[in-house]
Amino acid sequence: MQPYRTLNEHLQSRYGGKTYKLTVSGGVTCPTRDGTFGPKKGWGGCTFCDAFGSASYFARVRKELPVQEQLELAAEGIRRRFKAEKFIAYFQSYTTSHKEVEDFKKRYHEALSFPDLVAVDVATRPDCLPDEFLNLLPPLLKEKDVILELGVQSFNDETLEWYDRGHNRACAIDALKRSLALAKKLNKDSEQNPKGNKLDVIAHLIFGAPNETIQDLEDTAKILNEIGVQGVKIHNLHVLKRTKLAAMFKKNTFPIPTLEEYVAVVSHFLRHLDPEIIVHRIHGTPPKRDELIAPEWSKLRAYPAQQLQVFMKQHDFRQGDRLERRKWEGSKLLKHGLLVRNISQNADGKHTSH
Repeated sequence: MQPYRTLNEHLQSRYGGKTYKLTVSGGVTCPTRDGTFGPKKGWGGCTFCDAFGSASYFARVRKELPVQEQLELAAEGIRRRFKAEKFIAYFQSYTTSHKEVEDFKKRYHEALSFPDLVAVDVATRPDCLPDEFLNLLPPLLKEKDVILELGVQSFNDETLEWYDRGHNRACAIDALKRSLALAKKLNKDSEQNPKGNKLDVIAHLIFGAPNETIQDLEDTAKILNEIGVQGVKIHNLHVLKRTKLAAMFKKNTFPIPTLEEYVAVVSHFLRHLDPEIIVHRIHGTPPKRDELIAPEWSKLRAYPAQQLQVFMKQHDFRQGDRLERRKWEGSKLLKHGLLVRNISQNADGKHTSH
């Protein structure tokens, strides 16, 4: 038994077979790139985002193709390699609800007819979620499950400013609440949802910003628990070429957590997270290995998750166990020789480096 609720377990339970995401090219831009946010925040993207808008390598290559062709090309290799039986169409890159609502209405519906498709997964920003976009979801839900992923990244306004996100904590919370209110309504509405499909809302988070504290981790879990998201997707802070972050890293202005430090950070967060929330991912990999500057361990696909599971099992930790035991047990980590920068605090509550 895993110490946290994994996406693989959820997909197997929900769909009864090997289910994989097929990445489809998403939007063509976002408000931190096209000038929407003005001269300071409107150009160059978020600090961590490369010129391709977080798109996978294959999504870049296929972005000019019709949706059905993108899906078929992606499915061909996954069927052969992993014996996949069912698929989720994942609209990933840039911001798929920014300035392109009508275009994406057509593209989402085009994906619905792909063979063995069980869900449509849409990723966007909290500040690019007008009612016009949310109104696209009910018709999709009549046919398939729908997953809405919101790039929250942090609930700390100082961290969001460091990421050049262009939105704040209040905006992220509002977007999550509006999305979940719609999900709650549709998931119970037999008229709008006759097949009993599900709309799930997922929060994206990035861990590793230099100003993060233990309290940030716990507050983030508390907010997600109280709002009632169905899932969380966690990404480690990593530095890609051709990003604002790369220029900052070159000047040695911030540290990058080691794998051991990062594992302890994620473990602490998960221990405060409702055990019903599905953990879609616990770290990210670069679109292409040669685009990564740091950390080197971010190139590893399975190893970080394996290390997290080993760490949590060794210490008898599990998702949500701190909801039962609120007191922080920093001494338990120290006893095992893990003096972790991101889990140790100095007098002002900030991280201390070791």
